[in-house]
Amino acid sequence: MYGKLFTLILAVFGLCLTSYSQVDDGTGTGWGDLNPTESLVLNDNFQSYDFFHSDENPADGSSENSIDPVTSEVVYGYTNRVFDVPFLGAEATKATYDCYQCAFAPEWQTAYGYDNATENTTNVSDGFIEVSRTYGSNPGQIQGYFIVDLRELDYVEVVQYTHSSCGGNKRGILLEYSLDDSLTWDTLRMQLSDGRTGSYNTTDVYGPVRTENTYNCQPSGYGMVWEDGIWASNVMLRFSISPNQVPRIHDLKVYGVLRDPGDPNSAEDINKNLLRIHSYDKMIRISEPADVKVYNIAGKLVRTVENSNVVAMNDLTEGVYIVKAQAGNRLKTTKVFVK
Repeated sequence: MYGKLFTLILAVFGLCLTSYSQVDDGTGTGWGDLNPTESLVLNDNFQSYDFFHSDENPADGSSENSIDPVTSEVVYGYTNRVFDVPFLGAEATKATYDCYQCAFAPEWQTAYGYDNATENTTNVSDGFIEVSRTYGSNPGQIQGYFIVDLRELDYVEVVQYTHSSCGGNKRGILLEYSLDDSLTWDTLRMQLSDGRTGSYNTTDVYGPVRTENTYNCQPSGYGMVWEDGIWASNVMLRFSISPNQVPRIHDLKVYGVLRDPGDPNSAEDINKNLLRIHSYDKMIRISEPADVKVYNIAGKLVRTVENSNVVAMNDLTEGVYIVKAQAGNRLKTTKVFVK
């Protein structure tokens, strides 16, 4: 009896260790924790683009330049392409993809999903855009990027995306953002490669405040899932390498507010004049600088800020608050839950 009990304890202990290991590795942040309230305006799994890759299957690795043995000319494994992609529900308003030194595989699984005849990580689609890295081969390769221009949106709330590695595991990803028409770029998320932890995630673009996280990219051969809040306008995103590893971008979802400049009477055009207020991670965020007053549920004024996009609430208790924000002649009052 005692022997069976001891065996059972060991089994439970082993399951706990296994569970902890899975949680520690994880597959990214998942989708939904930021609870986006704006509409889904862009949803792309990159399955509609013509194939352009030097290899025959996902497990072969990154696309590579080569030399034609007959003509001695360079056969490029990466190319430059620009696409205009209509936002959902607004054909006249588009995102622009600027793909510099990228490869395209619209039907491929993740490398390990293909190699092990199993499924990708949940929410990771087949098909991807692959971004090149600097590589000292002959002929050589140079670092690429994949820019997503969202400036035609009136407001970007949350972005969700997935990435995988090219023929291996432990590969990271870098996502940057610009709010000044690409004059400057800052890190939105950097996940390090080679299984390392201690990468940084910028959760507040108006800080910018970088928060260390414990995610590593051990499972990236099957794909990893990410979600980041932006809460801003005039947004551009740029996917790139981190550090010196080739990422494959499988999915991109953007939640935000549409703008239709061709129809001044449209609901989207009217809505662009509205202030938008969100709460996440003990911070209240406003879509543009405003004078803000925050009241508790009993009506007591607990916070006042002027000409700011953010209101820090980290020293106040969790609960419902009433927020009054005014920018010029525009005024909005709403309830938010701070946690």
